[in-house]
Amino acid sequence: MNKILGTLLAGVAIGIFIAPAKGSETWRKLLGKLDEYSDKGSDEASKLYKAGKRKFEEGKSAVEDAARKI
Repeated sequence: MNKILGTLLAGVAIGIFIAPAKGSETWRKLLGKLDEYSDKGSDEASKLYKAGKRKFEEGKSAVEDAARKI
C-alpha cells in the first residue's frame, strides 16, 4: 500500500511540475494534493486503528470467556 501511495504521489508531483504553470501555482497545486492525500491517509489509518481495536477486544473477550469456563 505504501509503494502504491508513494508512486501515486510521485506521479502527481511530476505531472504538476511538467504542466505549464507559474511556479507559485505549481507549488499551490502540489501542496493542495499533499494535504488531500494526507487527509485520506489519516482517515484510512483511523479506520485501520478502529478495526484493529475492535478485533483486539473481540479476541480479549473470547479469551476471558474461555478462561471462565476452565
